[in-house]
Amino acid sequence: MMPAAPRQPRRRSLHAQFVRSLLGPLVLAFALAAGTSLWVSYRSSTAQAAEQRILTLQAFSHSLTQPQWDCDKTTAQGIIDTLARMPQVDGVRLHDTCSDTLLHAGRAMAGPPPAGPDHLESPVVYRDPQGRDYTVGQLQISYHPLSARDAAMQSLVPQLGIFLTMLAVVLVGAARVFEHAVGQPLARFRAAILASRPVHAAHAPAPRWLDELGDVTQAYDKLVHELKRLARHDPLTGLANRRALEEHLEHALHQGAPGLHVLLLDLDGFKPVNDRYGHAVGDAVLQGVAQRLRAALRQSDLVARLGGDEFVIVAPDRGAPEALERLLDKVDEAVRAPLVCDEHVLRVHASMGMALFPRDGHSAAALLAHADAAMYAAKQAGTPSGQGPA
Repeated sequence: MMPAAPRQPRRRSLHAQFVRSLLGPLVLAFALAAGTSLWVSYRSSTAQAAEQRILTLQAFSHSLTQPQWDCDKTTAQGIIDTLARMPQVDGVRLHDTCSDTLLHAGRAMAGPPPAGPDHLESPVVYRDPQGRDYTVGQLQISYHPLSARDAAMQSLVPQLGIFLTMLAVVLVGAARVFEHAVGQPLARFRAAILASRPVHAAHAPAPRWLDELGDVTQAYDKLVHELKRLARHDPLTGLANRRALEEHLEHALHQGAPGLHVLLLDLDGFKPVNDRYGHAVGDAVLQGVAQRLRAALRQSDLVARLGGDEFVIVAPDRGAPEALERLLDKVDEAVRAPLVCDEHVLRVHASMGMALFPRDGHSAAALLAHADAAMYAAKQAGTPSGQGPA
């Protein structure tokens, strides 16, 4: 029975995760702000309503002084009817001291009104021209209880509209910032990984600021450059490897410049040194030879290690034959010079074979094969260098 394929995780974009993670704190912040605002609004509405009730009581109490002094029950009844029609008033009762009767308006008030913010009363006082005060009645007003829900709704509706507008602006702005600061760099990073290339171009200007994502992309760029360098260079000697050599040759052949020399070297006497003193000493010999070859060549020349103790030199046209002879002499001297390693004085020499473009071939493989045959011919003949078969 075939095992079940592992379940693939569902993909969620960082953008969606960012928006979702941002939404919760924003809603919580709004809830806290709205709750605080509602409490403050309710307290403010309560204080404002209490002040308005007192002012209403004082105003109507003052308007009743003259009718009460004149024992004008009709006018007094009209005034308290007007008072009872106010939205916040539940009921009104006026004690008329002139006739010792009670006038009612709105919901009937039975018995003495209970004490509290919803029930207010005030004496109706008449002041004569001599400044003497006379109590001519007692005005009692019963108000509808203050509704916390009504006060909350009056404040919540505009706040909710403001919050939704701000939420939309914040989320859209955050999404755009996230896309610019994270989404686009990550997309470039992903494309670079899939293409096995650096995120930033080699000659791109250095950024003014560096964040965590920049640290990651710079580390990745360094890794890619190092991998590309390792892919084109011999890890022991630091010289170009076979791949870099073939690319260099193909590029030079594509340009079609005549007089390109390909020189292949094989170290004679290296194997006994490696067998007698060990691989560490053998590696040191290869590194020393590579360093001397680099120093002996021009900037336009290429030296590469094919593997083992074989090296290849690619030199553009040297002009006169004497210049080519000087090149061969410098290479031979660089290889033959004694090497000191772990207090051992070591000597090796090289068998060399040369190929010339276009005489000996029109491709990298043909030139290398011709130089290799010439090198083995020189090795068998016991000469340091050879031109190979004509």
